[in-house]
Amino acid sequence: MKQKTFYYKDEVNDDFAKTHLKRPNIDENYKFIRSNKVNNFFSALLYYIICVPILATVSKIDGVKVKGRYKLKAFRNKPIFIYANHTSYLDSFVIQSLVCGYKRTNIIGYSDATTIPIAKHIARAAGYLPIPSTPKATAKFLDAIRYYTEHNQNILIYPEAHIWPTYTKIRPFLKTSFHYPAKLHVPVIPIVTVYRKSKLSKHPKMTLVVGDPIYPIDDLNNNENKQYLRDSCYEQMCKISSFYNQYEYHKFVNSSNIQ
Repeated sequence: MKQKTFYYKDEVNDDFAKTHLKRPNIDENYKFIRSNKVNNFFSALLYYIICVPILATVSKIDGVKVKGRYKLKAFRNKPIFIYANHTSYLDSFVIQSLVCGYKRTNIIGYSDATTIPIAKHIARAAGYLPIPSTPKATAKFLDAIRYYTEHNQNILIYPEAHIWPTYTKIRPFLKTSFHYPAKLHVPVIPIVTVYRKSKLSKHPKMTLVVGDPIYPIDDLNNNENKQYLRDSCYEQMCKISSFYNQYEYHKFVNSSNIQ
């Protein structure tokens, strides 16, 4: 993508992904839990033998670096919720393959990925969980998250929701997506993508920085823990983002400030 200037009004809701894909409703008929043994065998084969090694290799060739990965060792056999800033179409695959490696990591995202022929089956096998559209689907969705955490798998969430390509700051986000770790009492780890200038190309290179774990507090109720996890995660992500001298490839301008 060439260098561009993006004009925004709303940091929470403006979306620059421009995939032009429809986002169909996800009802209770969607199979959030991969329970079929035959399907799970081929899913594991695809995930561990094909997706992870290939994507990890491609990421390394592209110059992606990871800092602080050692912090994930303590959770090798424990579930965690990963919260990351959303700055690339490929950032989720980089986290899955290069950061988490062979620890199964499921991604929560919009339903547009379910509209792509063939790719939708690969995405599901790779752990993609589309956001539900109905109360009954939401109940099954929550059951799936509980199921995967009970099986010591990771859940990857982008609380900013929308892609802002190579954006170098952390956008505000709501506490809504922290309902899951608060309810299930599972720790949260922030991962921040920062950008550095490349010596070989104009396009910046990614460095993924793993933050410190944040644990729900026993004495807080569910709503209080949601707020605590959100505030702690946001604060840590902002600190990580501002610590690095990032290369601003695209310009983002608040149009409401333009006279």
